[in-house]
Amino acid sequence: MTATELSPFSRWLPATLVAAVVLLGGGRLIALSMRDHAAQMRTAAQSAVARESRLVEAQLLTLADRTREEARRASRAARAPAPSPSSSPASGAAPGRGAFWMTAGGTVVRAGDADTAVSRALATEWAGAGAGGAAGFFGPVRYGAQWMIAAYAPFDGRPATAAAAAPAWAVGYESLDSLLVRAGFGRLASEGYDFEITQIDPLTHRVRELFGSRPDVPADTVSGAIRAPAALSPPSASAYLGLAMWPRSGWYPVLDLATKTGLLLLLGWTFVFGAHELTASQRRTQGALAQVRKRLHAVNERLFNEMEQHQALQKSLEHARYHDPFTGLPNRRYLMDQLDRALREVRTRRRQRIAVVLIEIDRFKLINDTLGHTAGDELMLQAAQRFARAVEGIECVLSHWEGGQLALLLYAVESPEAAQALAAKLLSVRQEPFTLRQQRISVASRIGLTCIDSGLQRVEEALREADIALSFAKRQPAQPIVAYTAGMGGAAVSLVSLEADLHVALDRRQFRLLFQPIVDLRGKRVVGAESLLRWQHPVEGVLTPEKFLPIAEEAGVIVPVTRWIIQRVCRLAAEWRQRLPQAIDFYLSVNLSAASLRDPGLRDYVAQVLQETHTSPRQLKFELTEVGLISNVSAARELLNGFHSMGIELMLDDFGTGYSSLSYLQLFPFSYVKIDRPLVTWTGSERSNNAITSAILQMTSNLGLRAVAEVVETQAAAQALQRMGCDFGQGYFFCEPVEAEEALHQVRTYNGPPAVVPVLRPASGQGCGTEVAGDHSPTVVLPPEDGGINDDTVGLPGLSPRAGHSPRRT
Repeated sequence: MTATELSPFSRWLPATLVAAVVLLGGGRLIALSMRDHAAQMRTAAQSAVARESRLVEAQLLTLADRTREEARRASRAARAPAPSPSSSPASGAAPGRGAFWMTAGGTVVRAGDADTAVSRALATEWAGAGAGGAAGFFGPVRYGAQWMIAAYAPFDGRPATAAAAAPAWAVGYESLDSLLVRAGFGRLASEGYDFEITQIDPLTHRVRELFGSRPDVPADTVSGAIRAPAALSPPSASAYLGLAMWPRSGWYPVLDLATKTGLLLLLGWTFVFGAHELTASQRRTQGALAQVRKRLHAVNERLFNEMEQHQALQKSLEHARYHDPFTGLPNRRYLMDQLDRALREVRTRRRQRIAVVLIEIDRFKLINDTLGHTAGDELMLQAAQRFARAVEGIECVLSHWEGGQLALLLYAVESPEAAQALAAKLLSVRQEPFTLRQQRISVASRIGLTCIDSGLQRVEEALREADIALSFAKRQPAQPIVAYTAGMGGAAVSLVSLEADLHVALDRRQFRLLFQPIVDLRGKRVVGAESLLRWQHPVEGVLTPEKFLPIAEEAGVIVPVTRWIIQRVCRLAAEWRQRLPQAIDFYLSVNLSAASLRDPGLRDYVAQVLQETHTSPRQLKFELTEVGLISNVSAARELLNGFHSMGIELMLDDFGTGYSSLSYLQLFPFSYVKIDRPLVTWTGSERSNNAITSAILQMTSNLGLRAVAEVVETQAAAQALQRMGCDFGQGYFFCEPVEAEEALHQVRTYNGPPAVVPVLRPASGQGCGTEVAGDHSPTVVLPPEDGGINDDTVGLPGLSPRAGHSPRRT
């Protein structure tokens, strides 16, 4: 070839050589790295196999010891005097759980479990296998979906003249699943291993797969032997069980190999491209050098001007990138960068402790929806200015996190208590009302904070801790400042798990209803009952509404749950109407949440259910709280007027909590008012509360409404409410929440409680009912006007308590 023909190839020669060196060297390094990694994984897997084998062998030894002890106990019972030679052991002797006695022919004489099917199956397998002689193991035996492992031992000193039907062997058994659980076998999954437990069939010499984490088993597994203990039989050359283990991601993880190969290719391409570009650039530079020199002076001047403009633009862009455009505060990105730097300083001990504080302005979305988004921005600006003045002189970063949230990074925190003290100071500065659109508005705040002194957390983990603490603060109205603790992380995970379970709870029929009767205080009869929702969670047990309804509203499943309750209640009302005499009138009430009121098809659904179940609207009532009404007054009013026109009466629930606005009694078509805790939880010294309750009852009577006192739990409360003119009462004093059949019985037969009852003053946080532990609600304790009630008994004709705290309602 000529020099002209070689010229294109010569341009790529340096790049080709660089690529060859990089790829060959990098490939060798990757091969060595993967081989070393696989060797380390095999060593670790072999250690895990040995460890788990020892643990399983220890459980087999426990089973062998239990079987041998069972044989000794059975032998002592067999030597006791018996009516005849063929008699079983003494009638008082019986095998323990997971054990049975059998004859030499394999017939079960007595089993320790009530269900003898397992014992009979194991005895049949024992007889078929021809086991006998000395003690030993047999199995595992397939029983249903489980493998059963059994150990057998002969009775000590069995008489030679014993009948063939007399017990000769003691057998102890346990399922393979249970044995593995007790051996802690589940840790293999958390360590990233898959496994398989096998056994060589003594008859066919084939490998039986007993238990495994996945069906497909690779060929290059790490295997180990699980040997039967020598407690019942001499050691055997062959293993009782086999354990095979392998990493879930394989000995040579594909992702790791692909990552390293990709990095190698990227590195090779970078070097090739760099070498080629360097060669081409050199040639281009030589050709353009002459022209550049001619224009150098002009270009230098123009470049200087452009650099100044670029620097100014760069500063503007940097400020816009790291600052909120309206408040001027640093934004989320800036805070995360600073937090990452601060964590590195804590890690290197240049700082002792830092803190992350998240501040959320309550009702921010409501202000946006009512006054406009510009008003919300103005609120955040004013709040940020106040907080900035509060932390003036402190080394910190105050930033706009998102929406109605601000974030504060404190660089020097002496102690967690100091961080909480500063948070309290931040809360105090927002007590002065804010001026928005010529209106003075008071807003509350919630603060979640976390203190970091180890430097081991990542940025996301530190922010997550502060966010979890803030979510706890939002769920605890009485505690606006919450500091993160280690237990909160598990609680957050539990909430996420509950939300996932909620989506299938209705399909799996895990919800059930209880009913608490409502009693006519004068007529001594049950006029209705309030339906109370409970969730029979398969793991957590019975959950009351306050533990899952907020999650249900956020997850969007509250509407189908509410519709299920309405359908269930209407079917019960129709059934009760057929079973009760016509002279007995009753109703069942259902609580509607704020999210339920936003269901556009709720009215049509209620009408359809009433028609399908042939239920009278008079037998269905809806209970609503003021909090649920204020979220969308116009839509709620339209819906409630529709219910009222259908003949369904409405109850204003929890009156006395929240706003207790009298305007709602006129704005919405309520027929009942239910008086709640803050106005009826009294002691004998607080006579003013009696006057408040009496005034509320007088007001409801003048408005043509009927009053229901909730959580009446003492005779004194019922007596005082009756004197004040209250129409109805509800609480443990009359009846605890019961199942539907018991509630029907109360409606049919209730004639008032006994005449002499104790006065209960339960301490906070205690309860005597049958509801779930920790499920506490307010208690009505109304003393008589003379203040003479104590813990002794008093008499009230026709009324008596049922001790305990009332469960919260849904």
